Amino acid sequence: MGLTRTPLFATHVAAGAQFGDVDGWLLPAQFRTVEEEAAEARRGAVLFDLADHAVIDLVGPDARRFANGMFTNNIRDLAVGACNRSAMGDEKAKLQGLLSVARVGEEALLVVLDGVAAAAFVERYEKFILFDDVELSDRSEDRVVVHLAGPGGAEVLAAAGLPVPTLGQAVAAADLWLLGRDRGVTGIDIVVPTTAVTELWAALRAAGAGIGGSEALEALRVRAGRVRWPVDMGERALVHEMRLVEECCSFTKGCYLGQEVINRIDVMGQVAKKLWGLRMVEDAIPPVGAEVKLGDEVVGSTRSGVREGGVARVLAVLRKAAWKPGLVVDVVAAGRTVQGVVEDLPFAGS
Repeated sequence: MGLTRTPLFATHVAAGAQFGDVDGWLLPAQFRTVEEEAAEARRGAVLFDLADHAVIDLVGPDARRFANGMFTNNIRDLAVGACNRSAMGDEKAKLQGLLSVARVGEEALLVVLDGVAAAAFVERYEKFILFDDVELSDRSEDRVVVHLAGPGGAEVLAAAGLPVPTLGQAVAAADLWLLGRDRGVTGIDIVVPTTAVTELWAALRAAGAGIGGSEALEALRVRAGRVRWPVDMGERALVHEMRLVEECCSFTKGCYLGQEVINRIDVMGQVAKKLWGLRMVEDAIPPVGAEVKLGDEVVGSTRSGVREGGVARVLAVLRKAAWKPGLVVDVVAAGRTVQGVVEDLPFAGS
């Protein structure tokens, strides 16, 4: 089965994109070098195509109450025009995905999924809708997401005549929704009708935005220590292990799936493993799942990795024995051992 093309495919071809596979989508991997695109995003404003991110509507009088019982953050108390990040968990609090939720009306929520397929999301949560007055709809065919990253985003939006949301805000502009969202640097997710995305992209480019590919966005994300589902988590990860508690969890909102386990871990203040960074001694990115060893002891495994500026940086889930910045560990893959230096997250210089 072939890759799904983004609605912006022709636009990217004309701009000289090199394409790659992102969760089954054919998306730009690079327009220039990763270093050039990431540097521009850190100092200015860069557009990224997030056509692989599904869009869901939750509408009805019980929409907030229903979502509040399903996800880890406080959806019940979101004001109209507010948004937050949340995690999907099962009854044992094992992570099943990540999402952004915006309250876009009195009885309407807009959801942007991260790494979770729309069909899987709908199948999972429709079974929980029993007596709730709420309708769950996949809107991915008629809406697409683009991301404007960088401190210059506000200037670009203003030049294009669009409002500027801050982190935690969701603002409307005609048929667009703009959500304040950090994907490695300060930025904005823009949810736009599929039929209007080419025009919007051109308008933001004319207003001064650069363009970037998935590899630069990964570089921003990894250096900021932000996890991505499912590559960084697997099927048994917990929010505390993935450093998601502060951003994605509420401890005052009442009951939700996995709440008991999450609360117990928070009270005890202990997890056996946690996400850390590894700065590789050689300019080589180990495969996901490579063993991390301290002497003869296996103390963890690798997750996402990026190469930028001649340095390979890797996210790794490590056990307590390796929670020491500056510690040198061995990363073993395919019979080869490469050393890495443990760093706290975000990586220094992010």
